[in-house]
Amino acid sequence: MKNSATLFFLYLFLISCLGQISSDVYLPALPTIRNVFDTTEQWMQLSLAVFMLGFSISHLIYGPISDAIGRKKPLLCGLGVCIIGTSLCLFSTNISTLIIGRILQGVGAGAGAALFLSILRDVYQGNELAKMSSFLGISRVILLASAPLIGSYLLHFFDWRACFTFLLIYAIMCLLCTEFILGETNKYMHSHKMHIKHIVKNVWHLMTQGSFMSYAFCVTLAFGGILAWLTTLPFLLQDVVKLTPIQFGWVSAIAGLFFIVGGFINALIVERFGLEKMLVTGLLIMLIASIAMLFFGLAGKINALVIMIPVIIYIIGSSFIFSNAYAGAMHPFSEIAGTAGAVFGFLQILGGAVSSFIMSLIENYNQVPLAIILLLSASLALVAVFFTNRNCNHVVTGIPKK
Repeated sequence: MKNSATLFFLYLFLISCLGQISSDVYLPALPTIRNVFDTTEQWMQLSLAVFMLGFSISHLIYGPISDAIGRKKPLLCGLGVCIIGTSLCLFSTNISTLIIGRILQGVGAGAGAALFLSILRDVYQGNELAKMSSFLGISRVILLASAPLIGSYLLHFFDWRACFTFLLIYAIMCLLCTEFILGETNKYMHSHKMHIKHIVKNVWHLMTQGSFMSYAFCVTLAFGGILAWLTTLPFLLQDVVKLTPIQFGWVSAIAGLFFIVGGFINALIVERFGLEKMLVTGLLIMLIASIAMLFFGLAGKINALVIMIPVIIYIIGSSFIFSNAYAGAMHPFSEIAGTAGAVFGFLQILGGAVSSFIMSLIENYNQVPLAIILLLSASLALVAVFFTNRNCNHVVTGIPKK
């Protein structure tokens, strides 16, 4: 039984990382691909944008379908689409083919990101769900933080196509493991849930639940903060602070690993203090980190330490947010866990996309713009939590009445 649980955990780890690995591994190779295809930087950035577009929208497809027919079949279909898209990227000879491949890759990889949360909710509940989510988050960070480094070394020893070869092998492994390891976990599937009217009703039901939306809003803002510094730091640390690309890669990887610190703390004490207190604590830590970064920026201090120490503190705080907010949001909605997970994931990625777009419009000569975005994210999330705790005394559980 223990070996079976370990294998199940490793499987969830594999599929949950597919989306971010597909997004990040090829980042170091972007300039090389630009030169090989004789295209522009803007077109290469578009290949990133279309991936995230497909990735986010796919959450709204796989979740409701998985509520109707189960988790396994949509996941297998999504992984198949991801393999096709990755193959197109691998064998592409121009930017147009690469972009088409990236769209398909994003739509397909979204299956893993959308459904692993629903599978978790199918198997675990309450504080146990928060604990397992935290341990899974810790494991994922190790691989996700290493993704750009993996891409860098693949590019160094081989060429840019090696990045997509790696992703193709990874996606095929996910497909095989899904076929032979995953059993159906959805106990509430009914064909009527495929009807558009039913899907819209479920989505509207979730969107009108103050508790669900408060948790989702927290994650949207926290993830928005993370994408803000991911968008900003490559330029701020390399162009302004003058770190080399390799130094930047290692600094980013080390900072990302501090998510493990927060994850371990959360996993150890969440059952004692409860997810609500851990959520508020995480937001307060993020707020303190943002204020510290803003203080140093306004004081004219700019170096790797005064930027990365607040970022690391922010990461530790945000590690309290994701697993606890997910557990709190999903707990009342076991019968529509797929739709709930889809909406939750879509809103999270939407926050990242919006903040990343905002940061791309700002000239970053120092850390002040980033600090302001982080401060706003943490402050608004705190307001949402306190507003909900004061005004929402109950939540309507399950599925909406017909």
